[in-house]
Amino acid sequence: MISAARPSGDFSKKEIGLAILFALAVQAGAVLSLRSAGGNPSSLMPATEIEPIAPTAVKVIPVFDTGAPLLKLGGKPDPTRLPDRFIPQAPKPRAEEKAFVSTKAGKSEEDIPPKDVKLAEPNETPPPPDTELTKQVDTPIASETPPAPPANVAEEGHQDGVPGGTETDPLKARAVDLYRARIVSWFSRRFRVSGSGLSADDFAKFKVNATVELSSDRMVQSYSITPSGNSAFDAAARAALESAKGAPLPPPPENYPDVVQRTIHLTFVCKEDRCD
Repeated sequence: MISAARPSGDFSKKEIGLAILFALAVQAGAVLSLRSAGGNPSSLMPATEIEPIAPTAVKVIPVFDTGAPLLKLGGKPDPTRLPDRFIPQAPKPRAEEKAFVSTKAGKSEEDIPPKDVKLAEPNETPPPPDTELTKQVDTPIASETPPAPPANVAEEGHQDGVPGGTETDPLKARAVDLYRARIVSWFSRRFRVSGSGLSADDFAKFKVNATVELSSDRMVQSYSITPSGNSAFDAAARAALESAKGAPLPPPPENYPDVVQRTIHLTFVCKEDRCD
């Protein structure tokens, strides 16, 4: 009986032996590396944990705006009037058809105006191109139409507002007024007139107008004054503004940080406790 030949493997004995030797060499190299590093893998120094950086609060300082908003005047519709639903269109201007003398006129028979068309006067100017031409104009139309009356609708605002106001929040408008009063009082406390020799009646005749430019951190950056005509008054105003340099102005309300201004206008006047 003939037996079947046993199939040979994919790798020879020599290749298997070399693979085993290579694996042992890798393991031995790893052990030697650990010994050279510290002898014991457990003796290795753990990685240092980096502490998280604590967040730092940043204070946002608002800047001054030139025009502080005024409280807008509100209103209610008139119950005796109908609502404004239809707005009539302005009538289109008309002009009487006339023939004007022109150097650009054609020379053919078709360019000759009809006999029933009037000839324009020498000092008369042609109408605009969009004007509707007609044989006769009964009533001339004025070029300017009168302003339309205010619409009979509710106007958002407040009863204590002003006609030119833009601010619809009464609390914000009140905050603007209070903050302006704080700024004026802050500068007024620095204004004192001494050695003028004027009477109480003469004090009321003089005042110094000043325009102050502020930096982004509410510091006095520069200023200009309009002289009052009295040297003592002018010197006191300059001294008040110079003493304000280096000191920040009072901060605005937390709820309305945008009510501050970059340019403020002041008027220095005398009071009994600040003038001799």
